[in-house]
Amino acid sequence: MPCLYSAEQLRAHERALFAQGGTAFGLMSRAGAALWAQLRRHWPNARHIGVLVGSGQNAGDGLALARLALAAGYTVRLFGWLDVASARGAVADAWAALQRDHSPCVVDGHCVEIRDFDVIVDAGFGIGLSKDRPIESPAAMWITQVNRAHAQGTGVMAADLPSGLQADTGAGDLIIEADVTVCFLAWKLGLFTGRGPAVAGKVILADLAQPAPSSRAMAQLILNVPPLPTKSRDGHKGTFGTVLVIAGNRGMAGAARMAAEAALRVGAGKVIVATHPEHAAMLGIGRPELIVHGVADARALDSLLPLASAVVLGPGLGQDLWSQSLAEVAFETRCPIVVDADGLHFLSSSTAWTRRQPAALLMTPHPAEAARMLGCTTRIIEQDRLHAARSLSERFGALTVLKGAGSVLALPHRLLVCGRGDPALATAGSGDVLAGVIGGLLSISSAMGLDPADALIRAVCWHAIAGELLAAERGAWGVAASDLFEPICALINGRIALDSARIFGVTST
Repeated sequence: MPCLYSAEQLRAHERALFAQGGTAFGLMSRAGAALWAQLRRHWPNARHIGVLVGSGQNAGDGLALARLALAAGYTVRLFGWLDVASARGAVADAWAALQRDHSPCVVDGHCVEIRDFDVIVDAGFGIGLSKDRPIESPAAMWITQVNRAHAQGTGVMAADLPSGLQADTGAGDLIIEADVTVCFLAWKLGLFTGRGPAVAGKVILADLAQPAPSSRAMAQLILNVPPLPTKSRDGHKGTFGTVLVIAGNRGMAGAARMAAEAALRVGAGKVIVATHPEHAAMLGIGRPELIVHGVADARALDSLLPLASAVVLGPGLGQDLWSQSLAEVAFETRCPIVVDADGLHFLSSSTAWTRRQPAALLMTPHPAEAARMLGCTTRIIEQDRLHAARSLSERFGALTVLKGAGSVLALPHRLLVCGRGDPALATAGSGDVLAGVIGGLLSISSAMGLDPADALIRAVCWHAIAGELLAAERGAWGVAASDLFEPICALINGRIALDSARIFGVTST
């Protein structure tokens, strides 16, 4: 899996490279060459280039690109908040080289019309922006201007990171929206979670002909997982386990149905649904393979839980006394349990789960649910999604996936970020399908040689890629959660050849 690093790790890596004889200006020149190569690749007909330059080292990358573009006969205009008179180090060297070859050059520091450029190169902040450093004028004004030009059709390419995006967290309020981001040396974590996927566009790694950082990465990036092994010829439904889905209060039969069918579609040998008696008779219509029990009270689970090899608790469960009683009993199961949706409410308010000794506890909160469980706001969760996922995992002793753009998986001794997905998944029931997929994979784990963490990784990745496939086929609007069944089934059987570079290109410059 590709590794994701923090800004401080990259700074330490640069210091190590300089200690071995490299120079900041040399790296800057290579970064400029990488930007220039990608600009010509993605905008082959562009001739008028704008370069946004800030006050930090990122500006030097933009100056290096400007030097190459001017040498090729392009029209280049520099604008931003770089004060060239106070530039130091490699940025000063880059400015001197630009002036030597293409004098006179100036940086326009005033608000000007920038929509006439074919492409704007964002060399504003890079990794130089910290969470304690708010974006103020004139940087805020320039970011707003670039985004306005982008909305009117101007191409935007970011150097290392879109300006305004936090390198370590993917957080940010005012961020440049790029079509392409050329990431230098190693992947930055913030590109792949939080706001990163929405603002970075196509992300390309330019390693600048340097080795990867030697420090342990903050997280790893999931782009693909292999299909399931071939089913054993002597397998039977008992081989592949039984999933018990405890879900669906009044009016929420659909949530229970989607989770249950998802478990069936990934290969569970048998799926039992414990749901509200009011709709139990109709829940299996159109899917007679499901075994549906109308459960009037928690005592009915005494006979169902011993049949399960995995439990899914929570989709559409509600938060009344009926659902509370079911959750209290379910938490004491000794088999792996996936807790989703309303089940998370009871997980954080009940003590029953502390008495249980299951093979594994897995939970799948979205940011609002995570905030309730940690006693904070959704905004705080989104400001540092990795920290939130780790905190949930440690507090509840659970394998955790914090859902959203760039879902974060907190597993024992490691953090993962899912680099796949599409806003087509932003629809009611999508999370119910994911919970069912996880439950189904848990039920077949022993037959397929999967551990719970492996099952969770596969489920999250396949669910995300299924959203991409649907969006590619029909567009992101109008996708229903149950549409995910067909591409998920194709993915787990290896019927779709996946190319992770379809979204994330990798190049060395």
